[in-house]
Amino acid sequence: MMRNTLLFLFLSFISLSTLSATNDTQQIKGAACFVSDAQGRVLVTRDILNNRISIPGGYVDTDTPSDAAVRETLEETGIAVKAVGELVRQDSAIIYDCVALSPIPVHDTASQDYEIQQAAVAAWNAEHFGREVRAVYMMAPNDAMLDDARFPKQVALFPELLLSATPSVMETSPNFSHKASAFTVWNTGLNRHFQQFIERLPPSLSSLLSAGLFAVSALGNGALFFLLLPIAMATGGLKRTAGVVLVAVLVTVITHFGKLHFSVPRPFYVFPDLQRDLASGFAFPSGHTATAFAVWGLAYSWVKQTGKKALWIWLVPTTLVALSRVYLGVHYVTDVLAGAVVGALSLAIVLYVSHASHRGASLLLKARLWFAVALFIAPFAATQIQPSFLYCMLLAFAFALSLCVSTRAVVNAETPLGTKGFLWSMAGMGVLAGAAFGIGQWSTSSIEILIAHASVAIALSVWLVAITPRLSLTSSTPSTN
Repeated sequence: MMRNTLLFLFLSFISLSTLSATNDTQQIKGAACFVSDAQGRVLVTRDILNNRISIPGGYVDTDTPSDAAVRETLEETGIAVKAVGELVRQDSAIIYDCVALSPIPVHDTASQDYEIQQAAVAAWNAEHFGREVRAVYMMAPNDAMLDDARFPKQVALFPELLLSATPSVMETSPNFSHKASAFTVWNTGLNRHFQQFIERLPPSLSSLLSAGLFAVSALGNGALFFLLLPIAMATGGLKRTAGVVLVAVLVTVITHFGKLHFSVPRPFYVFPDLQRDLASGFAFPSGHTATAFAVWGLAYSWVKQTGKKALWIWLVPTTLVALSRVYLGVHYVTDVLAGAVVGALSLAIVLYVSHASHRGASLLLKARLWFAVALFIAPFAATQIQPSFLYCMLLAFAFALSLCVSTRAVVNAETPLGTKGFLWSMAGMGVLAGAAFGIGQWSTSSIEILIAHASVAIALSVWLVAITPRLSLTSSTPSTN
């Protein structure tokens, strides 16, 4: 009897211990690596979704928390590490003391502004660089980092964690030319010659040109697509608006695929002294140049329809943007040439589709076209860890569905919606942009931010196709009664 009782108690203890351990493991949802050096700097990444700073880490899947932390660090930074111990548990995550298995390659100088500081890590070979991660740095904890942290409570612990962390060895160098191809190094020489030409001019002229080239870079910013939408709605109705959306999707998908496929490091990644502006991700092709050729090409085509042949509207901004990107050290000459081809090709496709018709209706307003665009992007969205593909796919799919249910908008698609169309489209985009930005700043969950931004892409199509024309035409179209 006593033997059976002891056996029962022993088995009960083992079962409770196993259950407790299981529950403890289930409570751990995330793991991260704390990698530091002897100078008190910490390895951090800048996230693509919310543009904030955090140490490498992520969700625990089927592996152990320590294995998950090591795996995420390698994927995000390209640095192989080992976890030597547990530093702290915070909420449902574990932060491990991790040590790099080989010296971490960093630039040997640092600026006072940590945003462009030179303690940057050569991480462009990392699997998730340009996909989930914008940039990788070795940074000393400070108030600026705390304000820009994805997890402020975590960053607040850094000074304390540095006291017990095991420092990793750094491989410091003035540039990363030894990690780049011979062609890339040669290509940076063109950037340097252009910069030296500008900066050897008389000081007043040099300063003026430098400031001007910095400013005109904005003429190729992707935000121009969104600024063009209300103008298109006001001057050319839904059809012209659809052209802007299609060219934006084409430029975004082609440039992002090119960047991820070729994985060309930016000039200032290789030679940090070339940097004159902030940029992240890969270089080839130039998204700014592609955007400029597409946006200003559309603007020129609209002006041309009025009988004016002002070709300078297209050529001047695009040339200035291309020159500025090379001068600022963020793109090679080959990048801007490729960007020009992408932008011009995307523009040519949209102009062709705009003039093509099927069964008496513009092909640009056929739902099947937009379904085809969504299906074309779907493989990229499924295989590439880059949210832009998902957003473009959902935007095209929602555009197609909206065309299916918006008969009146399609019938009046070429009717300019004037001031009302401009204001209604601007109002909707303003609300959606505010929501996307707010959620990105408020949430620390990548999944929540991804879902929110994807929802905004869908809502944008619905607003432009189904709601803005209805609101504008309701008060502007005369009654037939």
